[in-house]
Amino acid sequence: MKIGARISWLAATLLLFFTVTLCAAGTTNDHDALKNLKVAKVIFDVRVPDTEKLIFNLALIQETFDGLRKQGVQPTMVVAFRGPGVKMLVDPELDADARDLFKALKAKGVRFEACAVAMRVFKVDPAGLIPEVKLVANVFNSYIGYQNKGYALIAIN
Repeated sequence: MKIGARISWLAATLLLFFTVTLCAAGTTNDHDALKNLKVAKVIFDVRVPDTEKLIFNLALIQETFDGLRKQGVQPTMVVAFRGPGVKMLVDPELDADARDLFKALKAKGVRFEACAVAMRVFKVDPAGLIPEVKLVANVFNSYIGYQNKGYALIAIN
């Protein structure tokens, strides 16, 4: 299945899911969780091993960002990559649909980090990283630092 067709299928499936959910539950919101919150800080621990999961999760991160904004909360997001998924962050490995999602999220202020340790372990040349992604020494240090600054950690496998 081509990437464009996968995205269309995924979008249609998500639209159907959310339409059915909204019809069944009425208008949904996250007021209880977001009450009195002006800023939401989150770091995503991304370890997805394939393009399809990468695209799905980038789209979900974008939906989360937009959902927070619609509910009056300013998101501050970092997406940190480790594990074999770092292989997808270089040209020409990165799919065009994933690249578009990286660009759209970066334009919204989402920061992306790739782990130099994972790049070394999985023999990925950091010189090939796409420009949206910043190479950091060790994303475990990022998790430690961001969590100590009040960022919520969300694991994506």
